[in-house]
Amino acid sequence: MLGKKEVRVSIEKISLLAQSCYEANPTFILGSGASMPHGLPSMDDLRRHLLGRMAPSCKDEARAWSEVKESLNKGDHLEKALEGKSIPEALLDKMIVETWKCVCEKDKRLFMKSISGGYPFPLSNILKRLFQSTNRLIDIVTTNYDRAVEYACNSAGIVCLTGFTPGYFQAREDAEKLKIFLGTHPMRTVRVWKVHGSLDWFAREDGTIVGLPVFEFPDVKLVPEIVTPGLNKFEKTHQEPFRSLISEADRVLEKARGYLCVGFGFRDPQIQTKLVERCRRNNIPVVVLAHTLTAEAKSFLRDKSGEKYLGIEKAEKGSRAYCADFPDGRFIEEGDFWSLEGFIKLVTPTN
Repeated sequence: MLGKKEVRVSIEKISLLAQSCYEANPTFILGSGASMPHGLPSMDDLRRHLLGRMAPSCKDEARAWSEVKESLNKGDHLEKALEGKSIPEALLDKMIVETWKCVCEKDKRLFMKSISGGYPFPLSNILKRLFQSTNRLIDIVTTNYDRAVEYACNSAGIVCLTGFTPGYFQAREDAEKLKIFLGTHPMRTVRVWKVHGSLDWFAREDGTIVGLPVFEFPDVKLVPEIVTPGLNKFEKTHQEPFRSLISEADRVLEKARGYLCVGFGFRDPQIQTKLVERCRRNNIPVVVLAHTLTAEAKSFLRDKSGEKYLGIEKAEKGSRAYCADFPDGRFIEEGDFWSLEGFIKLVTPTN
């Protein structure tokens, strides 16, 4: 058990590290753990959804689905269940549609909760605070398909751009060139780099991509532009619009002066590689917040980041923090610092 002085020193240390990242106007990196507190599905929710909804339409699909189903029933997540199996393309398309429906169902509930105003989006709070300075642009890189970031921005009156023009039929556009002006002045803007796609994005039969802000799957021949776990993940990320998005996100990560990762498991090599390069070479401040830090996240912090790292996860009563001074972690019972709300308390203390 830590004494009061040791606890106070620990809090002072993690506060300084958190402040260093916050003052750098960090680029946000959001994983599924950032959306799950809002009711968005986990990998286990998706597993259960697919088990209850998938309907093969021919013998080949039935055979392949039987093998996948067996793995899912054992508790494997989708990516592991598909590993090493020959899956007909038509069955993969059905999995993509059902994945879209699973996420969109919960996404719609979040939207309805937030319509009347007052819904607590911690992301809104920290973005508003960051924009109280001279900052005019904040970048968010996310692997999530849902629109929680968009709702958080819009509910706070913050302009949010995802690389598509505004409207009901949205066209792809270079997000670095898109700007919204108030009079002659560009408005403070959040750019969201959705490197695995979005619920809004669909591919038409002619191969063109369109953004449609819908909550029900369109009754026309469209394919959701989302990168699902599984065999086609690597191939999909080398196709448009993902190839351009990942290239643009790489440039954003390369220029960042700090990284604030929320609910990100460090299991995506495309993002992690760039962070390792920057943190090792330039000692960029990086903070990782999570309900439970994955083994990959702890490995990144301990072995692959610089000296200015801070990882915080939930403990039984409080938080457990990791940094260069205590790489094996230190329990701190004062506060839920592992959450985005708790992080805000660290960087904006009240006297």
